[in-house]
Amino acid sequence: MKKFTFPLARVLDWRATQARIEESKLEQLYAELRAIASSEAELKRQRAESERALLASNVASGSELSALDAFRRFTTAEHLRQEKQRADCSQRIAAQIQLVAAKRRDVRLLERMRDQRFQDWNHQFHRELDAQADEAYLAKWNKPAR
Repeated sequence: MKKFTFPLARVLDWRATQARIEESKLEQLYAELRAIASSEAELKRQRAESERALLASNVASGSELSALDAFRRFTTAEHLRQEKQRADCSQRIAAQIQLVAAKRRDVRLLERMRDQRFQDWNHQFHRELDAQADEAYLAKWNKPAR
């Protein structure tokens, strides 16, 4: 009996590679989302630090108050921009998750086909092996005595 070969092995490898590529893209999107969150946390920290520094001085000039107000407006606008980025990134992540799931499904389908073919081949192999053993036994049994 010939050795087991799966005719779609190259297709399986190709689809597995595609799935890994899409998973990598998903990881990049998660990294982008973490970067947005980190940037937002840093902005909040800077805002709180500048407010704390101004309050700690107990005396603030008009220009310092004006600068703080401008910084507050900037952080508010930046927060809104980051929220839009976060929402956009979350949408892209959701779409990428669906794509990864589809690619994984394609791979699993081919793996199940390969496993089924291997089981069939293994069953035929054992059946052929049993038939050869039976023939060898019968040939030995029917062999004339000398």
